[in-house]
Amino acid sequence: MALSGIITFGLFVALIDCLNGQITHPDPVLIRARTKAALIKCQVDSATFKSSALHWYRALPKGALQRLIYFEAGSKTFKKDPDAPRKTGLSGSVNDAEKDKPVTLTLTITRLEPSDAGSYYCALWSGDKKVFGSGTRLYVTDKAIKAPTLSRYLPSEKDKSDKHGKKTLLIQASDMFPDLVKFVWKRKDGEKWTDVSEGEVLEQRNGSPAVTVTSMLIVDKDKAKNDYQCTVTHEGNTAGTKTLEMKEENSKPTKGPTDGDQNSVTCPPSTEEPITNQISGDSEQIPSMFLFVYAYAVLLMKNGLFFSVVSIFLLKRKVGRKDKSSKT
Repeated sequence: MALSGIITFGLFVALIDCLNGQITHPDPVLIRARTKAALIKCQVDSATFKSSALHWYRALPKGALQRLIYFEAGSKTFKKDPDAPRKTGLSGSVNDAEKDKPVTLTLTITRLEPSDAGSYYCALWSGDKKVFGSGTRLYVTDKAIKAPTLSRYLPSEKDKSDKHGKKTLLIQASDMFPDLVKFVWKRKDGEKWTDVSEGEVLEQRNGSPAVTVTSMLIVDKDKAKNDYQCTVTHEGNTAGTKTLEMKEENSKPTKGPTDGDQNSVTCPPSTEEPITNQISGDSEQIPSMFLFVYAYAVLLMKNGLFFSVVSIFLLKRKVGRKDKSSKT
């Protein structure tokens, strides 16, 4: 399947997960190298785990479902279905859920083969019907997984803010496989890190000559004094994440973090190839910066258009009410 198809699938199953709160799959898409292991997860609330048996299924080519393993209600010990196609390398586990947190059930497949690729679902019986989660699509590849090179760009020294009083922070991921990457921005308010609103973030994908994914955070110049950080999630890191600190006072270009640089990059240890961090200079160095300016302008236009449509609708509604009252 083409990469665009993978992305579409991920967005679709994420939407279904929002509609179905009983079972969620935190990873709609997984890409793993052949001979490696895949850990496929689903989550349910603790009450559901204690009261319902939970089953792991794999979708077969013609639409049928094959049960692989299952957990009896409240049990952390998995049982393998006697008709499961894989006789070895298949197991399950349940985490110890924290208070007010969902229970995570994990299906583990070791030493992956191309035949293991497919869609996997967690399911339970609810009354007389079986309820399925949105599923996780597993891709098995012979191509080596490669973590991205990350570059950060701080506001330009020459132009600290645009005419709207905004500043732009950028994180760019490149030279990676697969080219599926997730950015999560946080802002430091006092001693606490809080998530940044999605409305402040724009994302761009460039596919020539190689795929580069860039996340842009647009903030008010007054808020730019806060500390920001961006966590990047990619298959190439065992821990799954890499966090880059964004501090305006470090906007001068540097070659990279050193052992004594505590503010550049923090990440958990990884047994696989680490995600490389390349600290770059001002945002004006990006050749495609005009595309971001264009995207930001489009965003403002969309907001203005929405406001106009709503205003016209409300005005017509008000006029209609006046006409009705005058007739009566």
